[in-house]
Amino acid sequence: MLDVLKIDVEAAEWPFFRNLVDVDPGLSNYIKQMALEIHTPYEKPRQVDSASLIEMIYYARRLPQLNLTLVRNRQDEWCCGVFSGLMPKSVAEKCCHEIVYVNRRFL
Repeated sequence: MLDVLKIDVEAAEWPFFRNLVDVDPGLSNYIKQMALEIHTPYEKPRQVDSASLIEMIYYARRLPQLNLTLVRNRQDEWCCGVFSGLMPKSVAEKCCHEIVYVNRRFL
């Protein structure tokens, strides 16, 4: 059992998400709280494509299905603008985020 899992690995968080969600979703039963710094699952620094955006949305929707609830989302300003080309003009620019999930099983 992990009380807190902290991940800040400069875009290498995506293999962890892939494993947690697609390979071994039962792993979430052992994590009480998860704190991450999220970047894009990019191939080249400061670039994002539609496939990366789709993957990010997929995990944002999938994690709550594993009883992981988003309780904090703080936007970092240093990478603002990276997403601007993919977003409609009506949507604010997306940036890197520091996020915290808690597992509802332990509340």
